[in-house]
Amino acid sequence: MLVIRPRSDFEVNVEAEITPELATKPVEEIRLFRVYYGNRLVPLEELFNLEKKGDEEVLILEGDFSRVKWVGMGMQSGEIIVKGNIGAHCGAFMKGGKIVIEGNADDWLGAEMEGGEIIVKGNTRHLVACPYWGDLEGMKGGKITIEGNAGNYIGEKMCGGEIEIKGNAGDFIGTEMKDGRIVIHGSCGYVGGDMKGGEILIGGSFELVPAFVKTEDGFVGDVNVGGQGKVKVLK
Repeated sequence: MLVIRPRSDFEVNVEAEITPELATKPVEEIRLFRVYYGNRLVPLEELFNLEKKGDEEVLILEGDFSRVKWVGMGMQSGEIIVKGNIGAHCGAFMKGGKIVIEGNADDWLGAEMEGGEIIVKGNTRHLVACPYWGDLEGMKGGKITIEGNAGNYIGEKMCGGEIEIKGNAGDFIGTEMKDGRIVIHGSCGYVGGDMKGGEILIGGSFELVPAFVKTEDGFVGDVNVGGQGKVKVLK
């Protein structure tokens, strides 16, 4: 287990592609692990206090990590526990393991995620599980649970996996969605634009783009793209 704490408030963003595997490394290698602080490449120990407690594949992030980006990028196993807020791109390209965020998460949470699990106890911003600009596929597998609210563009180009939002969400949910499942217990804005497949369940109010057909099993569309996605009322 490795406990990481910021030495001070950050004046610029930190890009730290740290995964639980780091906790299994020798202390000297951990201390010298390189991260970007603005445009400077610096050792991890320059920005953070580090406390290694055995070789368990677990990272504990204590303090304000809201300006720390790319945590958990591409992780395949182990666990990350964030005892506060986390910056953008957390869990991007994630393939396995588990991330628990006790505070809020910034944009691009779980972008292009393939497996594993992310749990956010607070709120998230925009572009959860989305593809990066120019890429054709978003989330492919795994599960993201958001216990608070989420922003816009959730599950864009989603190809698999599940997103569950226990609060409300913004606009453009499931845009160009191909497969997978999105569950929103609260309300949201526009849903299903260019949706080709998959399923969206919503407990509260929502705005449906007009290219859907009402059936006994909910709404099916987007017919403009020959889609067979389903939007249903969560019961």
